[in-house]
Amino acid sequence: MDQLSQQSWQQRQAMLKLELDLLAQAGGLGAALLGLAENQRESGFIRDRLDSVQRFVLPDPGHQRRYFSVQFNPARARRFAGAGLSLPPEGVESINHGCFLCARNIWWQQQGAELGYDLPIAGNRYTAWMNPFPLAPDHCVVAAREHIPQSWGGHSESLLTIIKDLLELSRALPGWIAFYNGEGAGASILGHLHYHLLPRPADYGPLPLELAIQHCDIDGLVENIYPLSFMHWHDQVGNLADSIRPWVVDWQARTGDPEQATANIIAITADDGARQDCFFIPRHKARSRAEGLAGVVGGFETLGEIVCSSEEDHKRLLDGEINFDTVANMLRQVSVAL
Repeated sequence: MDQLSQQSWQQRQAMLKLELDLLAQAGGLGAALLGLAENQRESGFIRDRLDSVQRFVLPDPGHQRRYFSVQFNPARARRFAGAGLSLPPEGVESINHGCFLCARNIWWQQQGAELGYDLPIAGNRYTAWMNPFPLAPDHCVVAAREHIPQSWGGHSESLLTIIKDLLELSRALPGWIAFYNGEGAGASILGHLHYHLLPRPADYGPLPLELAIQHCDIDGLVENIYPLSFMHWHDQVGNLADSIRPWVVDWQARTGDPEQATANIIAITADDGARQDCFFIPRHKARSRAEGLAGVVGGFETLGEIVCSSEEDHKRLLDGEINFDTVANMLRQVSVAL
């Protein structure tokens, strides 16, 4: 693993980008990201085909259309340790404490197998990488090219940039689910800004958080119809950022200790590209977990699908010890009043 290896990796990156740009021109960004996923399956970087994942749908006994779900995904237990080498080969420099999302580390950590796609949107500030521990097929992580922290550090403009870029990514991906996990709200890599993008799986309909607003279409503060309090906005694609800005500035001024405020932020653009929804779920950094199932509560969990990876949780699911009320209580435990 020497300088020539790095140059070869960079050349393959450049060649792949040309291929994916053509796919994006013909079929949109989603086509390019699916092309990236296929490349990474063929290269052997994506090893988890999700064959061991089991999904449990937990209906609300008092309401026919309401449900929560739990995904048993054993490979997710390994994500905090990363998926590649932890120490660089002799003569190779590790930067930013070996950050898994810095390209200058990725080439040696994954021994040249992992390739990304520099996105031609959002100011050319991001690269898409496939998630080695996916929540669903073709799950990718979009990481800032610059090593900047995941947290906005109490600064309104930084938070607004995070939201604006998330909305832009979502606009380019109709039908996909896009979300940001703040520090203490499910983020596993705190030192490097990143988002999660995944096409809605074929057997998934609207997720519980979406169903909560489907029939009332509330804009603004939403309470008492979902275990979490949250803000919701919807509009024609491209119009949301200006609507969100005044609330974010006001909320940031009211949150008290900025070192403890965090959030999950979700953006979903309709399949036809006509409508975009944004959900802002405030969180507290010290309340990342809840009693009921092991693991942290992140963006997918706030949507209503809990992800667990321990055999103990799996057994409880198989034995029927986890139900709709269990999940609802978990979400209430991490809810923060607005």
